[in-house]
Amino acid sequence: MDFSTTSSEAPDADHSDDSPIVDQVRAIRESGFLVRSPKLVRLFDYLDTCHLARRVPKEFEIAVEVLGRHDGFDVTQDALVRVYVHKLRRKLDDYYRQPHVLTNGRLIIPKGEYRLAWEALALPEPASSPPQRLSTEAIKRFRLLVSGLALLLLLSLLWNFAFLFDDGRGRQSEEGRELRDSALWAPLFADDKPVVVVVGDYYLFAESDDRGRVGRLVRDFDINSPVELAQAVQQNPSLGNRQFDVGLSYLPTGIAHALHKLDLVLNSGSKKPWGVILSSELVSENIRNSHIVYIGHLSGMRVLEDLVFATSGFRVGRSYDQLVDKASGRSYVSGNGIPTDAMAAQVQLAYLASFTGAAGNRVLIVAGFRDIGLKGLADLLSSRHGVAELLAQQTTPSFEALYQFSGLGAMNAPGKILVTRPLTAGEGD
Repeated sequence: MDFSTTSSEAPDADHSDDSPIVDQVRAIRESGFLVRSPKLVRLFDYLDTCHLARRVPKEFEIAVEVLGRHDGFDVTQDALVRVYVHKLRRKLDDYYRQPHVLTNGRLIIPKGEYRLAWEALALPEPASSPPQRLSTEAIKRFRLLVSGLALLLLLSLLWNFAFLFDDGRGRQSEEGRELRDSALWAPLFADDKPVVVVVGDYYLFAESDDRGRVGRLVRDFDINSPVELAQAVQQNPSLGNRQFDVGLSYLPTGIAHALHKLDLVLNSGSKKPWGVILSSELVSENIRNSHIVYIGHLSGMRVLEDLVFATSGFRVGRSYDQLVDKASGRSYVSGNGIPTDAMAAQVQLAYLASFTGAAGNRVLIVAGFRDIGLKGLADLLSSRHGVAELLAQQTTPSFEALYQFSGLGAMNAPGKILVTRPLTAGEGD
């Protein structure tokens, strides 16, 4: 989206030192604090763009360029812009109320104005004897352990990719090029935009025992970021000495299998730049400026979830093991991965979507409800037969499909398509 317009510079705006504003804008974006409201993200980005351009936008410009109103929009009759600016002010207030956000100032939007400004703050004096959650030595040992595990994971992934490059490279390159030219994959390679592969990660935090030793890493489905952990600790201060952020998340094992398979297409002789990031690291700039390929569980999409289900014919049900058809109300439920009979196959679902985003970029979602579905879908999308079967049923550029797979241990049975239908590109609020 091009935010360039003509407008006058604020007479009282001081641009002598922009570094605090630039740093805070970056910090807020990276925190993901605004991501659940795409319109607030667009408004925040627009005000930042205007600040860097040394101008203050008019209310009408925001209505048309950010909120999608037509040229006949009347700012005297409709308070839409003022409502969203008020919402953004409130969100900035909430961001700076978080206990872990300590700065010597903050971003504000001055009352009656539509610009970002810097307000200096006096930091509170530190407590005379702050509680010691963990000894320095314990933290060092734990960080060494985390670093070691991360290194082992990286080496494992590199080892798997080595087999991909060395085993039948000529045959795989030919198949990869054929897949890359198919209607499913070709839009990702049709222009100069880079491809960002987003893998669905899950937040972990550490918990120490009564002696200050790290006893375990915790995955709490209600705590999905350092911000949410800080909010939980704020609501229950007794946890503050035991639960803390260590900058760690985990990936389902099915992602390694899926990356291994789909790398056949991404490294199929094209010189297109591409990279891999975590879903927790995805920001609005990626979505605007890159093609997106999501690989992971349905529950790990984070920012992408709102974007996907704004256009989908499904909605998430009581859990991420259930999708409900919006029109018919029919429910599709996947196996939850809990083992029952050792000899019984697990039946799981997977979701595929391919559509054009608001910025003209392509979005491809490869999401298993659990690992069996993710692995099975990756197998199909990296095979001539699987892609051909899909395209025989769905010929529109933007579509979604629901697959069913069954698996026993590491073995997957061939999948079948339960639903496939066209999508109309759009954007949710």
